[in-house]
Amino acid sequence: MKKIVPLVAVAAVLLTGCEDTPPEPNKATCTGNAYEQALTEISSEAKRQAFAAECESFHKAQQMGEWEFKPSSPDRY
Repeated sequence: MKKIVPLVAVAAVLLTGCEDTPPEPNKATCTGNAYEQALTEISSEAKRQAFAAECESFHKAQQMGEWEFKPSSPDRY
């Protein structure tokens, strides 16, 4: 009995650190159904808002990295 009490205490301490962590924002988790599913799986409103903000930042970073070459018109030489 004396050995069980410390084991239960250690298990309780270890399990308190196990919280749901939001998935890492990337192309797969921040688009479509995966994004909606990730938001529903996150129980904390603060973590849900943080994940949404991180996905928005991810999308902005992706847009900044995209570019298209547009040649100058011949009369601007």
